[in-house]
Amino acid sequence: MDSISNVNSAIVRDFIAKEVADWDDDVIAVARFKAFSGQRCDWEPSFLFWKQLIIKIATHFRLLLIQPSQDKAAGVVKHLSESHWNPSCVVTMKKFQDICGGQEEASVILRYLSGCRTAQYLSVNKKDFVEGVKVSLSAGALSSVTNLDYDVLHLIWTTEKLQQQLDVTDRRYELLRKSALASLQSGNKKLALSYARELKLVTHSREKCSSLLSRVEEVLGVIADAESTKKVAEAIQIGARAIKENKISVEDVDLCLRDIQESIDSHKEVEKILEQTPSYVDIEDEDIEEEFKKLELTVGKEAQVPTPEKTINVEGRTGSEAADLISDAFSNLKLSDHLAEKPGITLAVSDGDKITKKLEMEAV
Repeated sequence: MDSISNVNSAIVRDFIAKEVADWDDDVIAVARFKAFSGQRCDWEPSFLFWKQLIIKIATHFRLLLIQPSQDKAAGVVKHLSESHWNPSCVVTMKKFQDICGGQEEASVILRYLSGCRTAQYLSVNKKDFVEGVKVSLSAGALSSVTNLDYDVLHLIWTTEKLQQQLDVTDRRYELLRKSALASLQSGNKKLALSYARELKLVTHSREKCSSLLSRVEEVLGVIADAESTKKVAEAIQIGARAIKENKISVEDVDLCLRDIQESIDSHKEVEKILEQTPSYVDIEDEDIEEEFKKLELTVGKEAQVPTPEKTINVEGRTGSEAADLISDAFSNLKLSDHLAEKPGITLAVSDGDKITKKLEMEAV
């Protein structure tokens, strides 16, 4: 109550005005403060408005002692989704309470999820009374509870009990081992031998318990695989029904599958090429500097070589002879001025033979 009284009403009023743009509108205010009467469709929008506004104000000013059920329930479902692949899962009540953070919070969250039709309480009364919860991990409503769900609940409860027994056995084994070592160090061999016998019995008990746990987990794995196979079979049936309803031929489906496979193969080939591309990360800076110095020396030597006044080609023709050849080529081709200016015809005095051959090829 102290935290509520310490909140300034003016600050709350400013916060509401910021969150609700039309808060000062008298006409809308009368409609919002109207009693919840009539059909649900009439008063539900107003109810949701006040609900969200109250939660937002209480959360902003830290007046909530517990998290809203909706947010907490979403966190529980997300936690369960991280360890389950199927659209729904079955957990024991103890496990559900541990995830929720306590018995009271688990009761509130279970009530909320049950109201949303995304969870259902389960109980099995065989040799032991076992409680559990079936939770939907998808956006849709929870599927109906079957006998398999009760069997799975009992198997999960059995695994938890066996795991607890294993933990107790491991702690007992560690205590006996320490006691046996202490007895040997003190010279009491008779007591140490007694501890050794108990260690043997505990080891045998642990092996038996571990074997039972492995068998139960194997059965649960088979059930999970069967559920996955069932989902795949249902998906195949839905696909076949869709193909039949849309009158798609088998050839079209086969062609589509081939295109998909080709795309996958192409993608894999690109990835393979990228993986085989040599990496330049391993090149040392010293190697780069050494190579750079070699290039500098090469450039310096080339800069010192004098440029000849006349360029002679391979066959011994000078630049003037090359120019004569170009002139003869133009006269033989009878090219006009604007054709000579077309792109693709390049002139260079130092390479007469190549230019002549290029012009002759373009003339053909």
